[in-house]
Amino acid sequence: MLESMGDGEVSISAYDTAWVALVKDLNGTHSPQFPSSLEWIANNQLHDGSWGDSQIFQAHDRIINNLACVIALKTWKIHPKKCEKGMEFLQANIRRLEDENAEHMPIGFEIAFPSLLEMAKSLDIQIHHEDSVINLQNLIHEFRTH
Repeated sequence: MLESMGDGEVSISAYDTAWVALVKDLNGTHSPQFPSSLEWIANNQLHDGSWGDSQIFQAHDRIINNLACVIALKTWKIHPKKCEKGMEFLQANIRRLEDENAEHMPIGFEIAFPSLLEMAKSLDIQIHHEDSVINLQNLIHEFRTH
């Protein structure tokens, strides 16, 4: 059974890659420690401006991947057009979070998403439809209490 697994391929996560991209150089050069992660983000933006699984659209997953990748690019002040396209996707789709079943929410979303919103604000990333975000936070609270 182990032999049938091949070399243990692991699927790439845009969200995880974005976090790796945020790591600063350990030598203090004020550059990314893992520039290849930023290259991956730049090369893997989908045609609709988002990042994530191109075959399956789950709003929670796509929105959190998208916001994390925009934050990574914006932090290093690179690829402004990709950031803009990512933000256009976010603005157009953030309301979809309200309609998605809370049971399909990725593990940790209720912690990670508010943290990403704070990071976005600190980078002057404007997220319109704040009412959707507030409604989402209410849904997260409701989901946690059940």
